[in-house]
Amino acid sequence: MKRFLPCLLVLSGCLLVAGCGGGSGPSVTGVVNLDGAPVADAEVVIEPFDPTQKLGSETVRTDASGKFAILPHSKKAPLSPGKYVILVSKWVRKDGTVPPPPDAMMEKMSGTLKNALPFAYSAKGQGAKFTVEVKPGTNDVGTLDLKSK
Repeated sequence: MKRFLPCLLVLSGCLLVAGCGGGSGPSVTGVVNLDGAPVADAEVVIEPFDPTQKLGSETVRTDASGKFAILPHSKKAPLSPGKYVILVSKWVRKDGTVPPPPDAMMEKMSGTLKNALPFAYSAKGQGAKFTVEVKPGTNDVGTLDLKSK
């Protein structure tokens, strides 16, 4: 019994670490700039170029330096290789503040938020400004340069 408990604790710790790791699949990284300056708290959506294809989609936010990373997650199906569009928006309140992620979706659905970035960068379909061919492994899209005019 004395040996059983330490072994059980070690095994439990290993399973916990293994269960919390990322999944397998492609990753997509990049930076969002507006007129040459990083865009913090932008919403970056990646979805299939052809909406009839079931390649997966993902939504992330940029950090303070405009960087974003779409990483595989063990609890979600990964992106599949294929052609995607990247849509960029920044949802803000009337006072210009960005709501925290838990509130953002509810406020967006209620219509109280507005997109602070030009609409063209969040347009779906053939009007999409950014496309990427996602391949297995790491995919760096570089800098997505948005223009205010």
